[in-house]
Amino acid sequence: MITVIVSCNTKQSEKSVSKIDTTGAVIKADTANIKTDMPYFWASDLDPKKGLVMKKTRPLPADSLTATSMINMLNTLYPEIQLHFTTVSNDSIFVKVIKSAYLTQQIGSSGAEAYLAEVTYNLTELNGINFVDIRFKEGDHASPGTYSRTDFVHVKN
Repeated sequence: MITVIVSCNTKQSEKSVSKIDTTGAVIKADTANIKTDMPYFWASDLDPKKGLVMKKTRPLPADSLTATSMINMLNTLYPEIQLHFTTVSNDSIFVKVIKSAYLTQQIGSSGAEAYLAEVTYNLTELNGINFVDIRFKEGDHASPGTYSRTDFVHVKN
């Protein structure tokens, strides 16, 4: 009986995902069986033909869905760019990068865009958050501002 219940629940909650999200950004799954009813951690990939592609890399447990835990995960991935939480207001989260030279001067335009996209996609996984306001000293490859997922959708001709 337990086997029947587990197998029924597994079939309903897992699917293969490779689709276009509502913003039009290409989304790919790194694994064949991904639960679609959970929030995910996002990573970027620069595809020569498609440009910036956002990928769901792994499901996030409910206790990881806080601004602090999400920022800590991003800071672990990018130790050279330390993101700091400021506040949340309405549907926006406000963060800052105190030392922005690596982001704005050293990783190039594509690297900076990929980083900003990952920060935006991951922080908009938080309940009620649609916009990410990122403050830092502007440089050659990145500018501070308010970003949403639609800012990273590229249409190729």
